[in-house]
Amino acid sequence: MRIMQELKRELLSGKKINVVFLGDSITSTEWVHPNWREIIEYVLKEELTRAVGEGSWRIPSWGIRCFNFGFDGSTTTDLLDRLGDMLRVEPYIAIYLENTNEIHYDFTPRQHSRNVSMLVGGLLKACRHVIVCNSIAGNKREYNKRIAGYAEAVRGMRFGRGITFIDTFSEYAKYDLSRFFTFKSEGNPFLRLKPGDTDFVHPNQLGNAYIAKIVLEKGFGIGFDPELYIKSTRRGEMFPRY
Repeated sequence: MRIMQELKRELLSGKKINVVFLGDSITSTEWVHPNWREIIEYVLKEELTRAVGEGSWRIPSWGIRCFNFGFDGSTTTDLLDRLGDMLRVEPYIAIYLENTNEIHYDFTPRQHSRNVSMLVGGLLKACRHVIVCNSIAGNKREYNKRIAGYAEAVRGMRFGRGITFIDTFSEYAKYDLSRFFTFKSEGNPFLRLKPGDTDFVHPNQLGNAYIAKIVLEKGFGIGFDPELYIKSTRRGEMFPRY
């Protein structure tokens, strides 16, 4: 895919590639490892090491830096307030996974898409590429109905040059979501989860690997097998296969 060819060229010319990930708790993922951000960083470095030559592993390993701008409980307004912090690291690529907390604060889908548009516009002032993903589906029908309007609003936006849109909501829903949502909640009043209830919003390691699969394949043209990757990590392999 063109973006990978471009990354190889830029790295070989001495360019530093900073990648920012932004969104809410599905992006911050402090509670699960490996998470989809970590997997994408690993795979990009592996693929670009092969592209530039095994003897030049330092070029992608040192040249690619990733920054977590996922904020638990955040809305698009919160991300707009922190846009300056994101731009300060001079990102080359931004990967945005849509906020779902709008449903708790009475944002309309129209307000939501307007904020997303401003956010993406702000990112493009510094980024060469912005990958926009709408929200992932959860493992509860009522919840998916609540967030579907926001996912549809982002799906219906017009994105110009430098922006890749991925319909993560539809892609993720194709899989058996019961395998991805197994964490026991400590309690979440916003989601009406009591301690011990199964969390239907925040995916486990395998669920994170499938998010990575969608972004890697749709955004970078890189094939990725999440089942093999997770099996490799569980076997204790230092460099998991995918």
